[in-house]
Amino acid sequence: MLSQKQARRIALAAQGLSRSRAGQAVTARKMISAVQSISQLQVDSVNVVRRAHYMPLFARLGAYDIEALDTILATPGSPLTEYWAHEASVVSAELVPDLLLWQRRTWIDKSDRFTDEQQELSHRVIEYLAANPGSSAREISSALDVAPAASKEHWGWNWNDTKYVTESLFARAKILTLGRNSQFERRYALAHHVLKKPLEIDELHRNAALERLVARSLEAQGIATAHCVAEYFRLPIRDVKALLAQQAAAGVVEQVQVPEVNEPAYLPLGTKIPRKIEPDLRLISPFDSMVFNRKRLERFFNFEYRIEIYVPEPKRRYGYYVFPMLFGDEFVGRVDLKADRSRSVLHAKSVHFEAGWESQAQQPLLAELERMAQWLRLDSVRVGL
Repeated sequence: MLSQKQARRIALAAQGLSRSRAGQAVTARKMISAVQSISQLQVDSVNVVRRAHYMPLFARLGAYDIEALDTILATPGSPLTEYWAHEASVVSAELVPDLLLWQRRTWIDKSDRFTDEQQELSHRVIEYLAANPGSSAREISSALDVAPAASKEHWGWNWNDTKYVTESLFARAKILTLGRNSQFERRYALAHHVLKKPLEIDELHRNAALERLVARSLEAQGIATAHCVAEYFRLPIRDVKALLAQQAAAGVVEQVQVPEVNEPAYLPLGTKIPRKIEPDLRLISPFDSMVFNRKRLERFFNFEYRIEIYVPEPKRRYGYYVFPMLFGDEFVGRVDLKADRSRSVLHAKSVHFEAGWESQAQQPLLAELERMAQWLRLDSVRVGL
């Protein structure tokens, strides 16, 4: 039996959110290690503060060189690359073969319905990328003289044939990426060029791939229910639940009960319970792996959180791009943030503290906003409308 407080400390330590960031020199090795420990940084096009995959490292390491992370992702043979995980994500490169075997995003890979022309274009794209690694779909279209999308009715999905082909090839890991360009477009290259070795897919050992993904999910979360484990990489819950039950019976993982969680939770064997979490106030971005799973936040942290980007403005409770506020081992509030680049201001449009936390957390919050503004190269902080 574990208390909720113990479970929280385990979860935060596993996510790299337990130690103070003060005085750290953030090297490329530390960045890579931080990503590998949580296995993924979700990628999203929203740029209200900074692109989503940049924010989690700031919460874990403090101010770091964003260009250095870009260089890591653009380097062939890097231990990090982009692929589908929880969603489109920067991932540990060694996970790509296992994720490929278990990802179920059939809406992305349209190759089984390609026309003869699209099949032929697939071969041309592969040939082009063999000679021109690091090219975007737009650049490939221009080079191969592929017509633009026939329809522009949908704001986000006006794909031409090149985009359909590259996304399908990417979903099947025939091609991967060498980072993204300044327009946030994927820079595609052949998988073996990105990984600096052939991509080996072992269909006969699909169950072994699931075991590895479940292990990485559990290590990244520290403590998790079957639902938490499955949700982290979007794995099928039935398979995950069966595997965890088998592993618990065999002593491969430890099964525990947390009274507030109301279902079995699992730990990697030998998990140590941290004695304390440093009271370092951090703003956790909406796409951070710590807050992927809303049900998990409610059960383990008694914190209700929803992303309200797609909620009509009059119906929003807290704002458009809201960062949960983590202070020690508790989520103590929410901040609706926007980087106003034209005025060089980090704007905390609204701040909402949980009951009883305003007096304790207000000054640490202001200090964190100042640190974030400096990292983002903004001149000042503004709080309130």
